[in-house]
Amino acid sequence: MFDMNNKSYTYKFSKGINYFKGKNSSGKTEFYLFIDFMFGSSEDIRKKPWYKETLSKATLIFEYNNNTFCVTRTRNPNQNYLHYADEETAETIDLREYKNKLNSIFAQDIKLLKDIRKFTNEELTYRTFTMFNFLGEKGQGKIQDFLDKCSDIRYSVKLNPILNFIFNKNLEKIYILQNELDILLQEVKALENQQQKYEFVIDQVNSNLKILGGDVWYTGRNSDKVQEYLSSIIDMQNVEKKSNKRNIADLDVMYNNLSEQIKVYENNAADAKQFERDNKNRQKLLLELKELVDGNADFDYLVQPMQKLLYDVDNTIFFSNYLISDNTIKELKIQREQIKKEICRNDSRFKIYSLEQKSKAVALIEEYLSIEIVSNDDKIKEKKKRIKEVREELKALQNSDDLQKIDDLSNFVTDLYRSAKDISSVVSDDLQQNGFKIQYFKKGNILQPKILSDDSKTSSSKNYYIGSMARHTLMQLCGYLAFLKILLENNRYPIIPILVIDHISKPFDEKNSSAIGKILSTAYKTIGKENLQIFIFDDEDFEKLDIEQDYSNNLVTDFKTGFNPFYSPSIEEE
Repeated sequence: MFDMNNKSYTYKFSKGINYFKGKNSSGKTEFYLFIDFMFGSSEDIRKKPWYKETLSKATLIFEYNNNTFCVTRTRNPNQNYLHYADEETAETIDLREYKNKLNSIFAQDIKLLKDIRKFTNEELTYRTFTMFNFLGEKGQGKIQDFLDKCSDIRYSVKLNPILNFIFNKNLEKIYILQNELDILLQEVKALENQQQKYEFVIDQVNSNLKILGGDVWYTGRNSDKVQEYLSSIIDMQNVEKKSNKRNIADLDVMYNNLSEQIKVYENNAADAKQFERDNKNRQKLLLELKELVDGNADFDYLVQPMQKLLYDVDNTIFFSNYLISDNTIKELKIQREQIKKEICRNDSRFKIYSLEQKSKAVALIEEYLSIEIVSNDDKIKEKKKRIKEVREELKALQNSDDLQKIDDLSNFVTDLYRSAKDISSVVSDDLQQNGFKIQYFKKGNILQPKILSDDSKTSSSKNYYIGSMARHTLMQLCGYLAFLKILLENNRYPIIPILVIDHISKPFDEKNSSAIGKILSTAYKTIGKENLQIFIFDDEDFEKLDIEQDYSNNLVTDFKTGFNPFYSPSIEEE
């Protein structure tokens, strides 16, 4: 850390647990936030009195994947530096490029990032994954939506896509379908462009045929007939016009009648859909009631009437489906569209065109007929149908969880919590409950304590509700460690291998605070200190929390008042 006169102070960290003790207002939370700042947070330190006219810049040196990097952030958010430690200072870069370079360090598997982007439809970077790195004081004690950073909407909206990706068991099949979807979308776009050309040519030919006043209508497949008609006009032959049996008034009446019929059918279909929804709800209730009644002799008299009710409901649902799928409305809409076209054609009979306009129309028709066009309508419908099928299949696969992976995480959380049973009375009390377990639920990101149900006939479990802040904080810590274990073991995710904790001892009394150290040491037996570095900021001695620290530092000394070595209260007063 450098002051405004380039005077420096250095904090040296160690692998494993780095413990920083500080009294109130010594900058523990600021140190906690500053680590996030060095790793790319958008916080503007110029607005904080802690750094006003004291800190000019800070440099962090870290090792990752056998490479040592040096990153520097200054008071100016867009004046930063990032380079290898053995290189000279690089050119200044803005915050966006600073984050991009850090992302390239922590997300070395670019293919994986593309896979995550395809899977989640979100632009996720190492910054998104910092939600697993920081447990602040204000966010402690949550076991529902337990990640502290997810109180910020920027992170919470991206949590579910990340969890879906982490716990999905169909990734390979999803990638195959996504590739197929990408190809289909490109093909449909190309076909639609060709179809626009097809429809444009037909519209232009027909609009010019109306000027000539004939009965020929271009469909895209009868160019010979149109050409023959043109030749007859050019040769000044008498063209026999078919007598129009239906005038405009008749066509208008027919159009209005068809519209009314379509409206009636659409209303019937809407009513049928509502009936279907209502009857499905009735069916669901009846089935649940039937399950309760079955096997109980006292309610035998209800079984037969209930089966009849279910039969009637099934028939009603079937009939509703028949009404909804009725093709009559489709046929009526086709007829109405044909009448509409015929009205448009007849409209030209009441207009007078000059010889010059007709000559121009002939020339334009011949030019458009020379263009090769093919209708892609059937191909587009077929591919769009497949796109819909692929998207539905993708949605189902993306929401399909790997239950074994979720169960493994739940077991690890429970094992970590259980490790403190001999030194924590709150943990010991919980474990005395029959079948105690902490179950993880992906939906809601919940750590739910459960115990076996009181019903001796079943082995089902029920939720175990506890109000202790200390219990919840311990479970939350176990949840963070369990997720870091998964993310680090896979070695695929853009995760910074650190956990930063602020003032975790606050909800604990003297008898239970040692559970913190026990859980951390148990986690390290599986994760390894070489794989995860932990930073803890607290006002208690690490011995009280039974923490086996690898480096400790007191933020307040005879030479400095807190985290920022250049800050003193007198500066803030001035």
